[in-house]
Amino acid sequence: MNTPRSVVMPGLLLLLLVFLAPALAAGQTGAASLTGIVTDDSGAAVPGAAVIATSQATNVEYTGLSNATGNYTITSVPVGAYVVRAELSGFKTAATKPIQVEARQIARLDFKLELGSLEETVLVTGESPVLQTESATVGEVISGTTVAALPLNGRNTGQLSLLLPGVVTPNPGSFTSIRNFGGGRPFVNGNREQTNNYTIDGIDMNESIDNLVAYQPSPDALAQISVETNNYSADSGNVAGAVISNVIKSGSNAFRGNVFEFYRDSRMDANQWSNNRSNAPKPERRQDIYGGTLGGPLVRNELFFFANYQGTRFNAPGFETPSVAPESWRSGDLSSVATAIRDPLTGQPFPGNQIPLSRISPIARTILNNPALYPLPNRAVSGVTGNFVGETLTTIRAHQADVRIDWNASRNDKVFGRFSFAEYDSRNDQRAFPLLLGSRTDAPFRNLAFNWNRVIRSSLVNEVLVGYNQITIVTGALDWAGIGNANETFGIAGGQPIPGLSSIGLGSGLSSVGAGASNTDTLDKTYQINQKLTWLKGRHT
Repeated sequence: MNTPRSVVMPGLLLLLLVFLAPALAAGQTGAASLTGIVTDDSGAAVPGAAVIATSQATNVEYTGLSNATGNYTITSVPVGAYVVRAELSGFKTAATKPIQVEARQIARLDFKLELGSLEETVLVTGESPVLQTESATVGEVISGTTVAALPLNGRNTGQLSLLLPGVVTPNPGSFTSIRNFGGGRPFVNGNREQTNNYTIDGIDMNESIDNLVAYQPSPDALAQISVETNNYSADSGNVAGAVISNVIKSGSNAFRGNVFEFYRDSRMDANQWSNNRSNAPKPERRQDIYGGTLGGPLVRNELFFFANYQGTRFNAPGFETPSVAPESWRSGDLSSVATAIRDPLTGQPFPGNQIPLSRISPIARTILNNPALYPLPNRAVSGVTGNFVGETLTTIRAHQADVRIDWNASRNDKVFGRFSFAEYDSRNDQRAFPLLLGSRTDAPFRNLAFNWNRVIRSSLVNEVLVGYNQITIVTGALDWAGIGNANETFGIAGGQPIPGLSSIGLGSGLSSVGAGASNTDTLDKTYQINQKLTWLKGRHT
């Protein structure tokens, strides 16, 4: 037999989950809600009418029931096209034409039922069959069709937010990056770029240190993007800027997919006007973005899948012009320098700007006398600035994918799960000479979402959203030439925790060599639980 304690404790835990879970993480799945009132010809409320929204893509039905005041609410309706009908014995069925339901929309749709048979259908018509009068949210929904149709440099969907009023950026170039993490963040209504919140199917996808965008979904994977800039609901009230909700596509009863490739090559580009004026060559660039999507039924009318993949290969050969010590300087002969070279011990000038070899550090002599690692000038210039030219290479390799499963478990239970991942590897794979170390940035990303919507009874609906977001950012120096532990080679004590050479300044006017031990490895994990209970009581929800 249950004791009072055993009854009370589960109740307290349930209340704790209901009231605290929304505080843990804001945001919904990106689904919409339908609400309205059902009346008869006289305008009187019609209780007990079934209101059914049928997806045109999956044939899945989302249902509500009008209460004593004629009001109904249908929650967690995925984006897409629906035919909505209201029916009750003794009345003709009222049905709409296919209407489009948008992300995070609270759409109002009222029905007036006429006396007659259920088999008779009255088509509900009007210029604006779906109105949003239940919310004062300011923003815009960008459809998947629009996302696919608009030209996006680098296929970076972050550019789309700049189309909205009140959204600006001082750095538009950051929105054309092919990075699948980071990239541009807009300033919305005067707020700083760190004050935006990005979600994917309701799960936060922000890096929590500087609120970077952890992931940029492929445009072909998006059903819709909702950008809310003001008056958004309390569940999104953890930011002052914009709430940008990305909704991944779902499968349907028909198999659909595509393949794509976007290739850019500088050999097919015109040179810039400024380069032509100075007879400078155009920068080299090779960029290839490719991938595809596939969605369809696993079980018709019940179980659906959608998957997509996008890969990116970017190569940018180039050159740089560092400043290296001339051959005479390496033996202590600085007579070509107009400024007097002073002895740091006595403060007196070295005669003739000749530094005795005994006064040159053995470490410096070892570096200066190793032309394989620290070459001699190869470019005729006035002075030493930019007296060496060498080739460089910057590469980016990126992969990303999303997989989503939607399950129509029963008339009252709707479930979906999604997994998204990305790999991003950016490297300076070559510098002008070996002692100029390269750099690298790796940013693997993982995001999980699970959602269960349960109609407990016609006036009570429970929705649970559980998610996980992980981004790892690894940066550091890159020993692209394979010089190994150069500290040991040159006799520098203390060891070197990373391959390459500690950062060494060779004097005014010369390029420093090596790099500081600045490797970073940041692991950012976010767990999210969002529990929403919707109760329809009279005219209130």
